[in-house]
Amino acid sequence: MTGSKHQREKILPEQPARQPEKIFLTPAEALAAIGIDFAQYAPQIELFCNLVPLVFGNQALVTSGATRDELWLRIGARGSPERLDGRQLGERLVARLQEAPLPLERLAAICYQVFRGRTVTGETDGTPGLWVETGMEDFVCQRCGRCCSTLDFKNGGTAADWERFEALGRKDILDWIAPIRHDGRVVACRLWVDPLTGRFADGCPWLVKDAPGRFGCRIHEIRPEICRQYPGSRKHAEMTGCIGFCHRQRKGISQQEATSDPRKVFHG
Repeated sequence: MTGSKHQREKILPEQPARQPEKIFLTPAEALAAIGIDFAQYAPQIELFCNLVPLVFGNQALVTSGATRDELWLRIGARGSPERLDGRQLGERLVARLQEAPLPLERLAAICYQVFRGRTVTGETDGTPGLWVETGMEDFVCQRCGRCCSTLDFKNGGTAADWERFEALGRKDILDWIAPIRHDGRVVACRLWVDPLTGRFADGCPWLVKDAPGRFGCRIHEIRPEICRQYPGSRKHAEMTGCIGFCHRQRKGISQQEATSDPRKVFHG
């Protein structure tokens, strides 16, 4: 096919496709991740209903009740219907998965629906498990500051965070952290606790506004692990209001713009 010189000049070379980001989960880790997913969001009723036959068998059935959050679960053709709300249905699914472990192929089908990412069976270092695509290869932080100002990270600090700040001599950061100790050792941390009041701060004390709608982080290079990991997956981003996957649909900031601040002060 040919075209005018002007048309040919407008054709740009195709960008190489990004390799999907994925994580490996053992069956036990996959079950734990499913439990966390179900607990941290509002009841995902449509998802739960779709999982019922995968978890309880093809003869299991869920029907709607008189109200929006009323559900009836029947396990087996002759089982008696059980009245549940959305949260209880999620708990029943998790309990059944823990009671009766499924074949890896069935667990992969469940994880595909739960985590909204392609999931295949596999192994690493001889350990069988699942490879789950996170969708994070398309993530570009928009520096909106939403996760730093609205999400609850209060109990998300780790012993490793405390040790890192101690090793760096960052007393200014340690002053805002309440360590949780067991047998004299720090095992976890609470973020961020106002050193003057002893109460949780209203927001992150390290968040700074760089421009209208743009925020930075004064400790970005050494920020807590929970901040480094966010959002972790495309689903978690969508469920918590992160706009880091919207750059293809709207005019946002590019990856280069997101990381070009010479002060290394930006939200991520």
